[in-house]
Amino acid sequence: MTPPQQKTKPILRKQAIMRRVVIASLPCMAGSVYFFGWRSLAVVAVSCLFGFLTEYLFCRSRGEPVSEAVFVSDVIFALVIPPNVPWHVLIFGIVFAIAFGKEVFGGFGRNVFNPAMTGRCFVYVCFPVALTSRWALPAEGPWGALKQWTTAVAPDAITAATPMTLAKFGEAPPPEMVDLLIGRMSGSMGVTSALLILAGGLYIYYTKTANRSMIVTHIVTYGLLYQALHMLGVRNFYDGMTAILSAGFLFGAFFIITDPVSSPSTQPARIIYAVLVAVLAIIIRNFSVFNAGYMFSVLIANMFVPIIDYAVKEQKKRKTAAAAGKANS
Repeated sequence: MTPPQQKTKPILRKQAIMRRVVIASLPCMAGSVYFFGWRSLAVVAVSCLFGFLTEYLFCRSRGEPVSEAVFVSDVIFALVIPPNVPWHVLIFGIVFAIAFGKEVFGGFGRNVFNPAMTGRCFVYVCFPVALTSRWALPAEGPWGALKQWTTAVAPDAITAATPMTLAKFGEAPPPEMVDLLIGRMSGSMGVTSALLILAGGLYIYYTKTANRSMIVTHIVTYGLLYQALHMLGVRNFYDGMTAILSAGFLFGAFFIITDPVSSPSTQPARIIYAVLVAVLAIIIRNFSVFNAGYMFSVLIANMFVPIIDYAVKEQKKRKTAAAAGKANS
């Protein structure tokens, strides 16, 4: 009698919703190549490779398949770092992101913090020069950097600060609206162009890949607060539309705060969370020495997600109990 064959466990857990997020990031990837050279695509590939291997080692010990969500974290991490980031910084960052931002909590669905932001925070603190002081300039001309490996090949191809950093400290006016839309400026690899972010973000929105209310609430809160502070004459606060289109904010609204694991599970809590991240981002970006305000705002808000969810659920229970009491009286 032939013994029954054991089914081989799949290496990868299929997650259609996560695959759609990766698809939505393709315009940003294309933009990074166009502005900064083909090295940008290699950065994404290396991030995905080491992120996958890190999760695979943990999942293998638990007898679980790797989640497709790991590629979302890998891609987001790659797109929010400088295009000329050293390879060792990239590898250390994504390994830390997956190992300590996700796997130490038990893997997919259990992490408290956004893994990509955890990794970026780690390299931001450990490698400040690579993350804050050496930004590659974008290529000029209609073909951009499509014929180049990287634009950071000479001293004059490196800048010490991004246009938004200069605007923050009052050393230069904010970029023109057309520049923010197109994205031909120094900055994090895949988030300089608002139009490319919107192209992927609208795909996320219309396919209902992410919670729509969170996206809209976050953008409206951020824009209105910026506009109000601008009208009040607060120093170096530009108008709300410029704020929305600059510094990769839209990337955060569509791709980062909408992470289904590290964000709240109840609808009212999601709204509170979206507002909280927007307020924290404005405070940190404008009233601290850190330029990476969005990253810190997400990680701080992540810590409050459980208690916000708990408060909303308790409030709902009290309302249900009160309604039941009235019905019985």
